[in-house]
Amino acid sequence: MRYVVLSVDYEIFGNGSGDVLQHVVQPAASMARICRDHGAPLTVFFEAEEYHSFVEYRQPLTQALGYDPAQRIAGQVAALAAQGHDFQLHLHPEWVGARFEQGRWLLFRDHRTVDDLFESQQETTHYMAARKRLLEDLMAAGGVHREVTTYRAGAFSAQPGVKLLAALAANGFVIDSSIVKGLHGGPANLDYRQAPSAKGPWRVKDDVLREDSGGRVWEFPICSIMGRRLEQLTWSRLRAKFSKNVPKGRQMEMMSQLGINKRNPFAFLRFLWEPVPVKFDFHNVSPVKLLRWIKAAPAPSAGIPDVVVLIGHTKEHINDRAFARLVEGVSSDPSLKIVGFDSVASQCAVNSGVAMGCQARQNNVAVH
Repeated sequence: MRYVVLSVDYEIFGNGSGDVLQHVVQPAASMARICRDHGAPLTVFFEAEEYHSFVEYRQPLTQALGYDPAQRIAGQVAALAAQGHDFQLHLHPEWVGARFEQGRWLLFRDHRTVDDLFESQQETTHYMAARKRLLEDLMAAGGVHREVTTYRAGAFSAQPGVKLLAALAANGFVIDSSIVKGLHGGPANLDYRQAPSAKGPWRVKDDVLREDSGGRVWEFPICSIMGRRLEQLTWSRLRAKFSKNVPKGRQMEMMSQLGINKRNPFAFLRFLWEPVPVKFDFHNVSPVKLLRWIKAAPAPSAGIPDVVVLIGHTKEHINDRAFARLVEGVSSDPSLKIVGFDSVASQCAVNSGVAMGCQARQNNVAVH
């Protein structure tokens, strides 16, 4: 059996723009309903620092938006967790200390990783414990008492993760899912080209890229294949990135980040021909291609769960039909099964640096 995790990052845009109802709550409800129709769990990476800011600025946000975004999010987390969907922790450190002024968010862009936030390991460990507890309390409000076991770094910025990984291990996290093999550059100056695998998993201790048999945390990368940037110019990707759903300011920011010199067509061609990792992203890649990639992914070593991790973003969900075709395609294949990271973590429990219980089991999450 090959297991498939449909993970979605539950957040507004990286510059603080966007509408919580339009870009988070409504698309998450649509995806959860589609998964529920097929008896499958959706894995939601809940952006806890963003939510914490919404709580802190509850009154001015309610006045500006006409609704309380923190209340809408809290209600949805409780409801979807009660339906059997999987919630795990996601953090964008630039939201720590964020301020809402004159109708817009001011973020701290120099906070790129969790390791950047605090000087000491103790502070980092305490911070991760608080954010984990925040999410667990939101699920408990819906009657679900489930431990959060998996973490994903905002903008995939986990490297190297010395303090982060120690904090995850100390707080009972079993899995990190932040790596995309081949990804490099960007604001955090990532370099994941030397990752052990594009599918994984591997165990880590003080560096997300270095396999360490003594590590208490497993790295399950977001699956990817190497291609050319030209291959990313699909209708699905362009529609997700530049539709009317995306604020104009965010579109302009993305164009600026591309760094394309419009006056130099040769530079543009070189840009399109650059090798890049193409993520198994169900909001940017067609269902037919994704199903082919899922089945063609390499098998793991003996005793290691065979898991393919896909990614999406609530803010990019504008096509129910494409997502439904993917879920139906995976669900109808007897060799594949959609599971949550809670199920994967139970297969990879770690005890004193020795992997225990890594034999694949059926996922018994009751989605109703």
